[in-house]
Amino acid sequence: EEKAKAKEELYGLLFSHVDHLPEEKQEQVKKYEFPKTPEENLIIGFSNEETNRLRTLLGLQPYTISTENYHIIPRRDYNEYCSKNSDATTYFDKQAIIFDAESARPNPLLFSAIALHETLHLKGFFAQEVEEVEDKKEKTGKKIKKTSYREGVSVGALQKYDLSGDYHKHFKGLHEAIVSTQEKKSFQRLLELPEMAEHKNWMISEEAMRLKAEKSQEEREKDKDAIPDDEFIWISKDKKIWGEFPYPDSRRVLAYLCSEIKKQFSDEYQTTDDVFNEFLKSHFTGNLLTIARLVEKTFGKGSFR
Repeated sequence: EEKAKAKEELYGLLFSHVDHLPEEKQEQVKKYEFPKTPEENLIIGFSNEETNRLRTLLGLQPYTISTENYHIIPRRDYNEYCSKNSDATTYFDKQAIIFDAESARPNPLLFSAIALHETLHLKGFFAQEVEEVEDKKEKTGKKIKKTSYREGVSVGALQKYDLSGDYHKHFKGLHEAIVSTQEKKSFQRLLELPEMAEHKNWMISEEAMRLKAEKSQEEREKDKDAIPDDEFIWISKDKKIWGEFPYPDSRRVLAYLCSEIKKQFSDEYQTTDDVFNEFLKSHFTGNLLTIARLVEKTFGKGSFR
């Protein structure tokens, strides 16, 4: 019964977000949230359409996340409720995406990349563990505990390990590699929207190219990796605000995996994109067997784990 309730609650949060939040949480949303601009609503709409295009392409059912599930709040409040040093956070148990307004709002291209990334996360596979656990504070001596177990391809610990202090999580790097690789691919499609023409034209202008080269050199002088031109999402004219696609190291590893798997299974996959789509499908379905088989038959037994 409790598992059925948890499932019903998640569906309610997905399709009628604010109405299904506790009254106290509804008040918090109204208190902290910025209203979205028409451009931000357009971008959220595109993020839903693009993820639905991908799901349909992979033979999966499309569905749309309500615009009200996307919340843009001031940094002060974001840092209180979300992970610091991040642009946005996806809460699977609340079916919500929270943006740090200061990070996400300097330019629509930055907001677009973040919205695509987090929408890909939220539409990924999600499983909760719902169990009855001991609780001396409750009259019955027990309470219902709900925890995240699967998100995309990542696998969390069962509650029994969490309660004993032995929490662990597997495949987080692969999870972020899949999401950020598709984010970058989908971002190129977003740039073709007529509404994005002005921002696209700026990023391919000679001045922007010069600024990107200078910023890349500055990063190198700080003993950081130089930023390739195609890794920039946006850069301001004073170079003070800029963004790049996340998880470059994880993406490089995934690209290498796809390349080697294509060589091993050349009869089955014509391009590395075809191989990548197997990883993307696993992200949406939670089925790890196909990609585990590909990795193990390419790199040897036990290599996927």
